[in-house]
Amino acid sequence: MGIFRKKKIKENLEFSEYKTHEKRQGLLTAFDKMEYFVFEEKSDEHMFSLCDTLLKGKPVLANFDKVENANDCNYMLAFISGVVYALEGQAIKLGSRLFLFAGKEELEDGSLLQYVEDIK
Repeated sequence: MGIFRKKKIKENLEFSEYKTHEKRQGLLTAFDKMEYFVFEEKSDEHMFSLCDTLLKGKPVLANFDKVENANDCNYMLAFISGVVYALEGQAIKLGSRLFLFAGKEELEDGSLLQYVEDIK
């Protein structure tokens, strides 16, 4: 009778809920990689910078509150939404002029969707 006897170690542990064929690049979640952009006016250069960030695999939180012209906002949203569509991602409206843009891979870990649920 031993209190401190050796436990049998199970071999061949399987975790069906995790993707075994893909290795995580690090401990950072998609939420940790997220970048924040504030638009003050219609700026193609700033918009292209946001799109480059999306293409690099980072989600983006974009704030259009300071843009006064609604047509300028719609122009930029249409262009950015096209990039998100090409990445098979989503554009999620969080506020009247606050949007979250992310590609398909960034949405897979669930941290961004949890963030959206926490905000709403």
